[in-house]
Amino acid sequence: MDFEALMQTSDPSPEQAPTAIAAAPGVATGRLVANAAMLGSMVVLVKLVAFGKDWLVAQRFGASDEVDAFLVALVLPSYAIVVAQSFALAFVPTYIRVWHGSGAAAALRLTRGVLGCAAAALVLTTIVLVPLAPLLLRLIAAGFDDEKLALTLRLLYVLAPTILVAGFSSVFASLLNAHERFRAAALAPLALPAFTLVLFWLGRERYGIYALAVGTLVGFAAEFVILGLAAHRQRLLAWPTLQADENARRVGIQYVPVALASLLMSSSMVIDQSMAATLASGSVATLSYGNKMVSLLLGIVAASLSTVLFPRFSKLIAAGRWDELKQLLRTFGQLIFALAIPAVVLLIVGSEPLVRLVFERGAFTSADTIAAAGVQRWLAPEIPFYILVMVGSRLLSALDAYQVTLRIGVLNLVLNVVGNYVFMSLFGVKGIAMSTSLVYVAATVVTLVAIRFKLAERSETPAATFDSVSP
Repeated sequence: MDFEALMQTSDPSPEQAPTAIAAAPGVATGRLVANAAMLGSMVVLVKLVAFGKDWLVAQRFGASDEVDAFLVALVLPSYAIVVAQSFALAFVPTYIRVWHGSGAAAALRLTRGVLGCAAAALVLTTIVLVPLAPLLLRLIAAGFDDEKLALTLRLLYVLAPTILVAGFSSVFASLLNAHERFRAAALAPLALPAFTLVLFWLGRERYGIYALAVGTLVGFAAEFVILGLAAHRQRLLAWPTLQADENARRVGIQYVPVALASLLMSSSMVIDQSMAATLASGSVATLSYGNKMVSLLLGIVAASLSTVLFPRFSKLIAAGRWDELKQLLRTFGQLIFALAIPAVVLLIVGSEPLVRLVFERGAFTSADTIAAAGVQRWLAPEIPFYILVMVGSRLLSALDAYQVTLRIGVLNLVLNVVGNYVFMSLFGVKGIAMSTSLVYVAATVVTLVAIRFKLAERSETPAATFDSVSP
């Protein structure tokens, strides 16, 4: 694969402001769909490689204690990574406004301050996490015995550095996406499953589950290198500094509610796996296998659309083009349901055959297939609602409605805990899947209502006019 060619796209030169909005809304929408389709195709490639890795893990370990331990060990780093990746929600709107309003030099100063603050925060997070890991794991994996918990802790120590490299990767990807240089940012995640697959395949017999952990760490590091080189080639990077300017401090202030909201919104991952760990052995692995195909579709559609739409939302808001923004929302809302509903039906009707085709071999038994298919069947209905929440949260961030997203995160947390407790007591691990789907239905309703009120409020306030954004 020619990585250089993929990084050298036809995007505007970095001396220019982030790509201007086209004068014709139809043309702009067409370009957004094309970019989303391009990103989606790259996500498919990433997910296919990830499926190869999952297939190999399933063949070697099935739904075993080793897989349970690895998945729980990955929870804390993943949680920290999600918080780091949410940084883009505070950074990108400010970055675009600074570039359009004050020029490239001011945007570069903002980037320097942001990189310096991010480095300090990521190092501190990693340093704090390591000594606290034994206590935190006892809370998260309360159902694990001592041997299983010790394995989980050792795997966590291997995975801890992923927080640092993945956090920097999220900043690099934010810069590339702000300039609508989507190809490099979409290509880089391929490194994670590819390196994990290769290193696990080479070391699975000798090193067992540790080969999976090392492969994951190396994959995150490779993604960091690819994104860093891509941002450097586009001349978007500067040497980090802790002397943040006013704009960098504003991003930091805005990031606090964004980070809290992301912690709460993504809490379903930690809560679901922690509560699954209290059920029968292998329940965490069953929940994970049942989520594989659902997460594939969500990665293709939700990640692609939210990535493409977020900078566009910010530019339309900066230009005060409210009618075009509302039309964009209606168009993509209809597109989301048109794409999602057939996928939901397919996953529900063909759940067991699909799981059997992908996973049932080696240590993954027919009983594992039935259990994972039941989880998948109840996770499938979340698909359109999850996508709407992802896109809606990006719009709320572009509208600077950070406190609103924080309140929605609190609601999600409460509904998820209560729903899991009620449904898992009745249906076991499938009940956790039921609860997840219901949480996203509720979150969608609240998010859309919040967007309606926020748009009505902001559209009455005159926006700054930037020549590079105006038609």
